[in-house]
Amino acid sequence: MEEIKKVLVVGRGVVGGLFGSLIEQKIGGDFAFLCDEKRKQKYDTIPYTINGVEKKYNYAVPASPCPVDLILITTKAGAFHEAAEMIRPFLKEDTILISGLNGIESDEQLMKTFDQPVIRAISQKMDARYHDNTLTYTQTGELVIGMERKEQRESFERLIRFFDRIGFPYVNSKDIVHDQYSKLMLNCGINQVCAAYRITYGKTVNDPQYRKLFIDVMKETRDILSKYGVYITDHEIAAWVKAIEALDPDSMPSMAQDVLAQRKTERDLFSGTIIRMAEEKGVSAPLNEQLYEQIEAIEKEFA
Repeated sequence: MEEIKKVLVVGRGVVGGLFGSLIEQKIGGDFAFLCDEKRKQKYDTIPYTINGVEKKYNYAVPASPCPVDLILITTKAGAFHEAAEMIRPFLKEDTILISGLNGIESDEQLMKTFDQPVIRAISQKMDARYHDNTLTYTQTGELVIGMERKEQRESFERLIRFFDRIGFPYVNSKDIVHDQYSKLMLNCGINQVCAAYRITYGKTVNDPQYRKLFIDVMKETRDILSKYGVYITDHEIAAWVKAIEALDPDSMPSMAQDVLAQRKTERDLFSGTIIRMAEEKGVSAPLNEQLYEQIEAIEKEFA
């Protein structure tokens, strides 16, 4: 296998815009955002800024494909299937696919749909905000990646070499499936509390009422996941709380940003998943149900 040189990122929001910009800084013209023709026309004409600096990027479209070595999908869940179809013309046998979506489902969908190597990943610890073609952040965060099966070793090591070469922020997980469930637990807590009450990271961790709810939702989620053999410790929960405390207190997760922008949220990926898992085991998830209903009610306000 050749070393990774050409990279596409699908989705130019919080995660895609941030990680894509970091990659482009190192590989220049070998990087592009993949989008449809309509978005390309928009992106080519409307200024895009990151932390106050105007940026220009290459934008690839399916009508003009060329094979690439790595594709990172960072769209919202509702656009994932469209993104998966959009990448087809750019694939070659060893193209590595990574999903930066929240939740636990998109990796399996990629594995079922494509023969190319899929590396499980988690995007975390960034405090980016995206609004009106403007991206701001104080913490770049990191991509957690993990080798799930031995047959992935060659592709995984190829990915590691690329990230090391460009100085990309990543963590090599020793149990990526566990870590994905742990991140799901965090999302059920911080994303949903911030979205349901339209509050920032700082308000959530510093207000006793919201802090307690944030932690209690994580614990409820943890208890349900344990029914499936996923065991998350109190130490992991404490580490997540500490990680949120380190973020820009005036920022908020993408789910809360979606609420403020009157966009459809990813509640089905978070509490929706946990509620279904609880029902399968005959247990309840009252806090997740509460937040699901609150966010659903907010969505109906601007539907």
